[in-house]
Amino acid sequence: MRIQRIAMGVALLSMTWTAVSFAETGGQVFFRGGGAFLASSRGGEVFTDTLGTTTQNNDRKGYDIGAGLDVALMPDPWLNNTLLGEVMVDYARFSGKRVTQATSALLGAPEQTRVTVSEMAVVIAPKYRLEFGNLRPWIIPIGLAFLVNSPPSNNTTYLDFGPHFAAGIEYRLLSAVSIGADFRYNLGVGQPSTETRYGTVGGYVGINF
Repeated sequence: MRIQRIAMGVALLSMTWTAVSFAETGGQVFFRGGGAFLASSRGGEVFTDTLGTTTQNNDRKGYDIGAGLDVALMPDPWLNNTLLGEVMVDYARFSGKRVTQATSALLGAPEQTRVTVSEMAVVIAPKYRLEFGNLRPWIIPIGLAFLVNSPPSNNTTYLDFGPHFAAGIEYRLLSAVSIGADFRYNLGVGQPSTETRYGTVGGYVGINF
């Protein structure tokens, strides 16, 4: 009986150690940045440049910056890979020209100000990561993105949503530090009646835990 209790205790300790070990090597906090590409221009809208009165705020290429958290959900039961859950916040700036400000034009005293065309995405997605030692490619087959575009569209709405797709590869420099590169795309469904689809290409630094 005593031997059975000892064996059971060892088994429970082993299970606990395995779970802790997996959690400590599975998750990551990452900080990323790179280029951002809007699917089509927002120039000529009321709030971007007052219908192009002086010039159009129509740049489609800019930069993005973001950060996210990956939490290990479970190991692949068939392969030595990992399923994670990702939450990420991304800010992308596409254009920022000096144009006629819509509010000032409406009040009858037009002013030239710099108006920024930008978008923010909050992403929740499953992430499948292949474990090849220090090399770890990964893919997000589909996730959900909540999008906030600025300035508002012509009908004064600014919220959208849509699927999020991503793929990347990273290399573990140290046990606690990784570097990587990725491509991401937010496919906004067009609720604000303006362009919200955009992609990003960039690099990131991850802190593993």
